[in-house]
Amino acid sequence: MVQAEDASGIRQQWIDAGGPACDHANLSPEFYLGSRTGDYVCMGCGEEFSRREAQALRQAGESAE
Repeated sequence: MVQAEDASGIRQQWIDAGGPACDHANLSPEFYLGSRTGDYVCMGCGEEFSRREAQALRQAGESAE
């Protein structure tokens, strides 16, 4: 799980690193003030995804294996 404010820090670190390609393989539920937002955050680049988008990414990753 990741706090919403931490997601922006992850995103900034990714930008500072030159914004390399990210496969969004490590998604974590996003929380704000202790409550789930319903979104997911990529722990690699900080991009936020809706629940539906996160499911699609996970399914695509599973079918690629």
